[in-house]
Amino acid sequence: MNIIFLILALINVTIWIYMGLLLFNYLKKIPVFRGTSCSDNEIIYPPLSVIIPACNEEESIEQTICHLINQDYPDFEIIVINDRSTDRTEAILAELDIEYPQLQVITVTDLPPKWLGKNHALYQGVKKSKGEWLLFTDADIKYSPNSLKKTVGYSMRNGLDHLTIGPDIVYKGFFYGGFISFFALVVAVLFMISKSAGLGAFNLIKRSTYQAIGGHEAIAMQPVDDFALGKLVAKKGYKQSYGLSKGIISVKLYDNLFAMVKGIEKNQFAGTNYSVLATLAMGCFLLFLHVYPFVGLFFGPEWARILCGVSVITVFAIYNYAKNYMCLSLRHFFLHPISALLYLWAVLKSMVKILRRGGIEWRGTVYSLKELRKHTL
Repeated sequence: MNIIFLILALINVTIWIYMGLLLFNYLKKIPVFRGTSCSDNEIIYPPLSVIIPACNEEESIEQTICHLINQDYPDFEIIVINDRSTDRTEAILAELDIEYPQLQVITVTDLPPKWLGKNHALYQGVKKSKGEWLLFTDADIKYSPNSLKKTVGYSMRNGLDHLTIGPDIVYKGFFYGGFISFFALVVAVLFMISKSAGLGAFNLIKRSTYQAIGGHEAIAMQPVDDFALGKLVAKKGYKQSYGLSKGIISVKLYDNLFAMVKGIEKNQFAGTNYSVLATLAMGCFLLFLHVYPFVGLFFGPEWARILCGVSVITVFAIYNYAKNYMCLSLRHFFLHPISALLYLWAVLKSMVKILRRGGIEWRGTVYSLKELRKHTL
C-alpha cells in the first residue's frame, strides 16, 4: 500500500511541476490590457461592428450599450439582437435605438431547427453588419472608454485574425472568489493545452477570417460557441491571441457562488462532446490532481506526504504568479481543493441532468442531445 501512495504522489508532483512551468511560460507571453489612455495615433482604424445577443437582459443591456456608445473609436456600429426576450429588453432597446444613431436593433421571434439561440442571434447580427472587424460580446460587459481602440490597434499591430480577452470579474464573497479563481485557472490551462481560445465576453475577429472558417453556421449547435469559434480559428491556421483584462473590460457573472455553479452546468458536459466515459475520466483526474495532494499531506508514508507537500507548494506558486495576470487572489489558494470539488459537482450534475432530460435546456428552449452530438467539433 505504501508503494502505491508513493507512486501516486510522484505522478502528482511531476504533473504539477510540469504544468506549472508550462503555465508560467504561457502567462508570460499573454498580453495584458489595462484601462489606461490610448495614444496610438498612427493606426488607421478599420470599420468595426459590435454584435450583442440579448435574451432577457433588462438589468444590464442599457449600461453595456452606454459604455460602448462612449467609446472613442472613429468608425463603429452596435448591433443588438433581441432574441425572443420576455422581459423589458425589447422596450429598453426601442428607446435606445431612437436615441443613438450608431445602434441597430434586430428582433428575433423564432428559432429555426438545428440552431442554438445565441449562435443564431449572432449569425443574424453578422448578416446586418458592415464592419471589416467583428466584435462578439455579451449584454452585461462594461467597457473602459478606450477599449475598442486599444484592442483593435493591438490586433492590427500584431497581425492577428482573432483576439479574445478574459474580463475582470466582479464578485462578492470569499468562497465565491475562490471558485472564480479556480475556474479562471482551469480556463487558462484549457486554452494553453488546446492552443486555442475564445470567450463570450470579448471575441474580436476579422470578417474575412470569420467567413473563411464558416462563421456561426459551422458551430450552429455548439453550446460553448465562444470557444468553438476560437477553436475553428486555430484549426484553420489563422493567427490568434488570448489576452487578459486589468481594467479594460469587466463583468459580473452571477449573483453568488451557487448561481455560478448552476450556470456553468450547461457547458460542462458539452466540453467532453457529451461522452460519459470522458466526463468520468475527467472527474477522476480532477480529484487526483486538485484534491489528492491536499489530502495526501496527512495520509500515507512520509515520502509520499513530502511529495504531496511539494505539489501543494507548486499550486501556491502558481496562484502567486498568476495573480499578476488573472482575476485571481493568493488567499483563494486555501480554497483550491474545495473549489475543485464544487467544479466536479457541476461537471457531474451537468452530465446527469442532460442525460436525464435528453438534451440541454437554456433560456426556455430545449435542445436535443441527439442533435447536439451530431454537431460536435
